[in-house]
Amino acid sequence: MSVVGERAFAAPVHGRAVSAAPFVATVFLSAALVFLVQPMFAKMALPLLGGAPAVWNVSLVCFQAALLAGYAYAHLLARIPRIGVQVAIHGVLLALAAACLPLSISGLFGAPDPVRPALWLIGTFAVSIAPPFAVISATAPLIQSWYARTGRPDASDPYHLYAASNAGSLIGLAAYPLLMEPFTRLGTQTGLWAAGYGILAVLLIYSGLISRHGKALAPIGHGAGIALPADHAWRQRLTWLMLAAVPSGLLVAATTHISTDVASAPFLWAPPLMAYIATFIVVFSTRPAIRHETALRLMPFAVAGAAFLVAFPGASPFPLTVSLGGHILALFVIALTLHGELAARRPEAGRLTEFYLIMSAGGVIGSAFCGLLAPMIFTGIAEYPLLLIAAVLLYPVTDGWKAALTRDRLLAGAMGAFALLAVIAHMAGLHVHPRAYQIALALFALAAILFSARRLVPAAALSAAFVLGATAVPDMLVDTQRGFFGVVRTVDIKDADLRIMAHGTTKHGAQRLSDMGRPVPRSYYYTEAPIGQVFTRLAPEVETVGVVGLGVGSVACYRRPGQHYAFFEIDPVVVDTATNPDLFTFLAQCAPEERIVLGDARITLGDEPAGEFDLLLLDAFSSDTVPAHLLTREAMALYLSRLTEDGLIVFHISNRHMNLAQTVARIGAAEGAIMMEQRYLVPSAEFAVETGADSSHVVILSRNPRALAPFADDPRWHVLTADGKQPWTDDYSNIVGTLIESRRRQAPLPH
Repeated sequence: MSVVGERAFAAPVHGRAVSAAPFVATVFLSAALVFLVQPMFAKMALPLLGGAPAVWNVSLVCFQAALLAGYAYAHLLARIPRIGVQVAIHGVLLALAAACLPLSISGLFGAPDPVRPALWLIGTFAVSIAPPFAVISATAPLIQSWYARTGRPDASDPYHLYAASNAGSLIGLAAYPLLMEPFTRLGTQTGLWAAGYGILAVLLIYSGLISRHGKALAPIGHGAGIALPADHAWRQRLTWLMLAAVPSGLLVAATTHISTDVASAPFLWAPPLMAYIATFIVVFSTRPAIRHETALRLMPFAVAGAAFLVAFPGASPFPLTVSLGGHILALFVIALTLHGELAARRPEAGRLTEFYLIMSAGGVIGSAFCGLLAPMIFTGIAEYPLLLIAAVLLYPVTDGWKAALTRDRLLAGAMGAFALLAVIAHMAGLHVHPRAYQIALALFALAAILFSARRLVPAAALSAAFVLGATAVPDMLVDTQRGFFGVVRTVDIKDADLRIMAHGTTKHGAQRLSDMGRPVPRSYYYTEAPIGQVFTRLAPEVETVGVVGLGVGSVACYRRPGQHYAFFEIDPVVVDTATNPDLFTFLAQCAPEERIVLGDARITLGDEPAGEFDLLLLDAFSSDTVPAHLLTREAMALYLSRLTEDGLIVFHISNRHMNLAQTVARIGAAEGAIMMEQRYLVPSAEFAVETGADSSHVVILSRNPRALAPFADDPRWHVLTADGKQPWTDDYSNIVGTLIESRRRQAPLPH
């Protein structure tokens, strides 16, 4: 590190030392606000896009891009010699950005486009959140630049303030689901955020003013001390870029993999981000809690562990906590190592804003690749193994690429030849057994550990293993498609004579492979299961049926002549799969002419006439990620308004993590409905194989007691009453509280 900063400052103003407290408080508060607004924006946007985890990933890209804009602005502003001018300009921009407060979702782009939801989300973020976010995201580099001119003894190395910034980030991110969401309404949250913004503006201006008498570092933006040759400077910038891009991409890729192939519980995308942020706190601390040398020793094990877990998607032999914890721990160690390399290569204070600008650009590149590009070019989560390989290629070694190519080319070439043979065999119709892939990946992961002092051999080993994995397509996988809302797989379970649709880790219907002609509903829709009971008992009396959540279209085969069905589905990939007669035939055989309405149900149901449906099936809750906006008082009022006088609503609320019965009961009671519930458990594993049935949890409700009369004498159905607690509204929901309550009450159903 250069010590030029210590020579460049004027004496402290009026002979008094400038306190570090305002600078620390400013970066801490700004970071807390930045990471409070991220889940807050997701809470605003998720209801409009079905609660999909992809909303979080695309939001991360948006926030990274806004962060880049803020860092670019800070870099340009720091080039102005006089801090007083910088403070004045920043004050004006803070005031202009305040016009977006309190934060809300702009209606400029109308309702979300279900075909191109990412574009809608990006545009809405740009006009709703980006201005104040970009301005306050400039705080970290700007404050550090000002701090470097205060004349304090540690002013030449202001990077430790970045650790305080990330501590604020971590606290802000954790505070939202644990404190703000359960105890405050959304309107209160945006008001508190606006107040925090005002306090931050005062702290920023004050910090700038108390450092305005310091002399500028020379030359700002072009480095200080010993000048670097042009080619070396660009190599250095490229290194910064890659060391920032790969961990950022891994964050999004790991989150996508977890929500697709491990579990998709509410807010499960927060822990990976917290682990990612924590690495910045460690590496930029003056006394890191984990030494960089320790991280270097651990990284090969982390890469190997993550690679090995990738070999067991979906039906993993490991407990959920092991799979989930393994991926998050691997992300933490890899990001800690690469960010440690980034911190070790940070320049002198004169190039501080340039360093943060390039680091932010790397973050955008990594997250955009995984959040926007990967879903368009990969049918599976291929970006995750690709970034694990990229991380290995960035692992620091003592010798260069030329030496590695000379020494390791034979071993790496042999691994490449092995992968090529697997591809040729696959093209010839010879499939590798998945177990062989898992064994090979374990061996190659071991190679990644044993040859950790080299780049080429571990990268070649992992590449060969993942290529082998791509050729080890299990016979049971019939089709796979990926869209904004996740990965949809069609899988044949030949032992059970079933074909199922799996959306991530959740089943969305099944059909007998041997069904000839009109198929019979299976899974949750089996005739003896609660949904089947409702349809068979009420079928003669209903004319119009609305179904929110298409799945494979199982309930279409309960349709009788003269009845009209309308299906409401947000995911175009689900529609493509369900309407393809080569995959499933429920719709083709039983309801070929019935309507399928694409879009979020809160929006599309709102376009239906009042009193339209005799029976309304809400089947959008069986996924582990609950669309909370479909479980609010306002949503319930909408559903009830679309029913006929004797109409009935069926809520399918099977869920691995939450018991949603009381959530439905509270909003139903608030809207004057009466309710019944049934928890159906498949009698035995043999029965499940024989019938294709699955356990399920269902609530039925209506404002008219006559609608529930057919079920009053059925001992399988029980009256459901609300416990009097606060119902969810569009302005208030409490996912964490519901998770905790579910553990105290009757356990959620496996499915």
